[in-house]
Amino acid sequence: MERYSNEILIVVEKLKTTEGVKNFILQIKKDIEGVTNLRQKYRNNLRNCKENNLIEEYKTKQDECTTILNQYRKNMKIANWILEDTAKVKEIIKYDKQVKRAQEDIAKQRKKINIYADKV
Repeated sequence: MERYSNEILIVVEKLKTTEGVKNFILQIKKDIEGVTNLRQKYRNNLRNCKENNLIEEYKTKQDECTTILNQYRKNMKIANWILEDTAKVKEIIKYDKQVKRAQEDIAKQRKKINIYADKV
């Protein structure tokens, strides 16, 4: 259930097409790379730092970056689910159309047989 409520939240961000979702994923990847680099910068500063107040500041900023990365990864996972589900739904619709056509063909054949049986 949470998966679908999260998908709805992403779709609300005006992702109306699969291309929009793909662009959203590309943007998230770029953002993840940027935040990962920033977090690494804070980690490097933390290793070399000797002042307690700067250590706390770097730890806080590093934790903020981690929180942001977790949210980005979660959004990317949901966007990938949307792409997977879209493909599955298209396949199901295609299959349903084939079944419907086959049922219509069978109904037509039965009609022809009934018409022929009534004449004989």
